[in-house]
Amino acid sequence: MFNFFKKNKAPTRQLSEPTDLVVGDMLTLIDSFAYPQWLKGETLRVVAVNTYQYQHSAEYEMVLESNSGQVVFLQIGQEDGEQWANFSIKIQREDVDDIFTLDEFSLIFDEESLTQITVANIPERFSQFLATSYTQTQAPFICYFHEKDYRGQSLPQYEQPGTEACEMICLASNDGNHSLNIEIWDGGETDVSLTLTRPLSDIVELFPGSD
Repeated sequence: MFNFFKKNKAPTRQLSEPTDLVVGDMLTLIDSFAYPQWLKGETLRVVAVNTYQYQHSAEYEMVLESNSGQVVFLQIGQEDGEQWANFSIKIQREDVDDIFTLDEFSLIFDEESLTQITVANIPERFSQFLATSYTQTQAPFICYFHEKDYRGQSLPQYEQPGTEACEMICLASNDGNHSLNIEIWDGGETDVSLTLTRPLSDIVELFPGSD
């Protein structure tokens, strides 16, 4: 006899915190105009978890992908018992010129003092991710990047094979809701990211991946 009434197997993993997400898990964002159309109310899948290692700490970056293939990076920030969600997108050289002008942006690399830069233009596609001005929050510093999730593990030695070092420059808006992050890699390759900081409660659902 055919078994028409199959029991649904409950997932063995239960997710209660976004910090517990691993590759294959999914999250859903609040349907809010705080996000661009391609993110508001969307369900995103974790496709990778990377580690940024500093002298005395580490941060973990979740690479999220939408159903349309667009990518956003998520880091969970924490301070004094509070948590928040940092969503970042990478922009290209032509976007940097459009938003800041390359002359204005080059002021960031003047190491004599911390820099403040003003946004010259806010393209519609980046409007939720941009403030009107940014101030450098600290002097440039070195970090080590690993394409691996080291949560719950001992961090490796800095100089082990496969580890990439980069110089980080961080700027933030006055209200702390937006930031601009620059990673300068060996050979001069530079990644520029725009970050939107939102309440952690904007992540309204968590789904474990297939067991």
